Amino acid sequence: MPGIAELPQPPYFAVIAPAVLRPDVSGYAQTAQATLRAAQAVVGFHGIEMCAQPGFSIAVSYWRSLDAIDEWRHHARHERAKALGRSRWFSAYATRIAQVVDAY
Repeated sequence: MPGIAELPQPPYFAVIAPAVLRPDVSGYAQTAQATLRAAQAVVGFHGIEMCAQPGFSIAVSYWRSLDAIDEWRHHARHERAKALGRSRWFSAYATRIAQVVDAY
């Protein structure tokens, strides 16, 4: 789902997830799509923007509240995807949470 997410008026929260990719990312795109479908079912998910190129990916997901982010953080599908990322696809990654106070 490439493109700019259609979001409500702020405030809301953004989870910024950059990752340095290993050379073999087989299965990564399929896992990302399945994980996105699971995120879309979580109450409080607003949307996502993501981009990947050889060696690097970034996803920015948007959430109504910190509680919604916490629910997603502990979601079984998301936990499996994170474990695969750490063990197979990412040589480095970070998770950052920010509050969006304005958008234009």
